[in-house]
Amino acid sequence: MLLFAGRVLSGVALGLVMAVGTAWIKELSEAPFDASASGSGARRAALSLTTGFALGAAVAAALAQFAPLPEVLPYLVNVALCAASFTFALRTPESHPRDPARGGRLRDDLRIPSASHRRFLSVVAPMSPWVFGTAASAYAILPALLVDRVAGFEVGFAGLMCLVSLGCGVGAQTLARRIDLPGGCRGVTAALAAVVPGMLLAAATALTRSVALALVAAAALGIGYGLLLVGGLMEVQRIAGPDDLAGLTAVFYSLSYVGFFVPAVLAAISPVIGYPTLFVAGAVIAALSAALVWRAHVNGKRRALAA
Repeated sequence: MLLFAGRVLSGVALGLVMAVGTAWIKELSEAPFDASASGSGARRAALSLTTGFALGAAVAAALAQFAPLPEVLPYLVNVALCAASFTFALRTPESHPRDPARGGRLRDDLRIPSASHRRFLSVVAPMSPWVFGTAASAYAILPALLVDRVAGFEVGFAGLMCLVSLGCGVGAQTLARRIDLPGGCRGVTAALAAVVPGMLLAAATALTRSVALALVAAAALGIGYGLLLVGGLMEVQRIAGPDDLAGLTAVFYSLSYVGFFVPAVLAAISPVIGYPTLFVAGAVIAALSAALVWRAHVNGKRRALAA
């Protein structure tokens, strides 16, 4: 019960930090809410998030695998880091002061008009679950398939897979801005297309149970994750206005978190279908998603020209 309560509170904290932190980095990085902006805010936010995920998982796994008090020490380290961060946050100046004219009602703050934007619904929403669905496939599903090959080092191997996938995601995020084209759909489409080889490599890993191939698959899936996260954040930051950037970012992350259900869903289906077939199906669905997103973008351009 205590562990469940801790997970709930950690999830609430993570959601708040991701949404507010991403908006804050955007405000500090670029000319605010300029559709032609370079995308550095999205890239820096994605790099911060991914680096934190990667290093946090790697350090926690190393402590749980090799350090004393393996069930306690990883949590104590996190508590110490949170306490230190809290003291710094108290002294941080506000980058977007509240507009007194908006009032102080929570109901008004929860309204996010840009969430109904056509481009958000047709481009961002369909690709969002792939963000963490791709990452979860790399560091949750694949390590579980190889527990018999890494007996005695299951936790450490899971941490290594996380570090490899998210480390490659960091590398991809540094290049994502060069792929993206403002007003176009090349970044999101390329990100979804990058998921396809990762899923096929995961299928090969599930078939062969090869540790070496699993690391290659984790790297490929991490690249897809990195491109998806930056592409989605850049789209969100172009769509959102100054007062609902954090809100629309939160909606994007909420949709992205659907991807964390992928391991549970696949685990339930795998006794009937098998992981190799499921990963191949994932590759096909990712390719179809890329085609649908590109088609939605083209249709949007046609409507704009007709208007």
